Amino acid sequence: MADLRIGVIGAGPIGKVHAANLARRVPGARLAAVADGDREKAEACAADNEADDAYASDTELLAHPGLTAVIISTPPQTHAGIIEEAAAAGKHVFCEKPLERTLDQADVALAAVETAGVKFFIGLNRRYDPRFLRLRDAVHAGEAGRLLAAHFIARDPVAALADTPNPPGDLFFSTTIHELDFAGVIMQSPVETVYAVGGVMAEAGGPAIDDPDTAITLLRLASGVSVTIDNSRIAPGYDQRIEVFGTSGLVTADNPPAADDGAGGGTAFFTERYGESYIAEMRAFVDCLWRDTASPVGTKEARTSQVLAEAAWRSYREERPVAVREIG
Repeated sequence: MADLRIGVIGAGPIGKVHAANLARRVPGARLAAVADGDREKAEACAADNEADDAYASDTELLAHPGLTAVIISTPPQTHAGIIEEAAAAGKHVFCEKPLERTLDQADVALAAVETAGVKFFIGLNRRYDPRFLRLRDAVHAGEAGRLLAAHFIARDPVAALADTPNPPGDLFFSTTIHELDFAGVIMQSPVETVYAVGGVMAEAGGPAIDDPDTAITLLRLASGVSVTIDNSRIAPGYDQRIEVFGTSGLVTADNPPAADDGAGGGTAFFTERYGESYIAEMRAFVDCLWRDTASPVGTKEARTSQVLAEAAWRSYREERPVAVREIG
């Protein structure tokens, strides 16, 4: 049977990762086309990955012949509109997190997916990271004993690399959202309350950032267990670790030693640290299309992570704990 033809919308860093993976590392699929508002970027990405064509808009790409699905890797505030358009065109959708910038917009997009009956996959790639999956399996097998607490570290140098201001709350919607999602997966209990504190800690001289670059987020789970999330975007390198504490001791996931950059215990860029997980999640997406099975990380997970990110952002703004039920 012929490979599924999939288009990539957005030719930034993560779009390029998905394009390369579809072109070379995902059996049963091929990169059909690339779209970006900057047509030159789309053309370069398409040429690098032997795609059929390049376009300057998602509307043009959706008309590409024989297209089965699209990968949305554009800025978050554009996601809902593209999801609606893709669903209306009958295309299955893989969308990078977050689902959108607000829950109202996210719900509109999810309604469009449901109405069209297309498959939807949200890009929460931590669920596919081999080191984190080994930790998850060990915790679920009882190696930590009865769970007492967990601590996530997710630090990176993104703010230092940015040339434009982040939208308000972007730390929570684009970074913390991974830990907010994966905490419930590991601990097997939903989040009930979120409390986030932090601030703009970078020295003056960089781009103006209307968004905290460093924050601590405390989660209270339905099980009574507490989880802390330590995020920063001004670290010297990528530092991504998890520690789960229980009555039998610790289960940990550390940085890959071979990728340590020697400047703070992490890798140089997220595309290196999470390279394996991006391949694995795209294979999972393509597999659910071929098998016509439910998306393993679908609309429910997309909405839940959106709600938790909004709770964290509200908590930060209002300087108080926020119950998840307040958000919806």
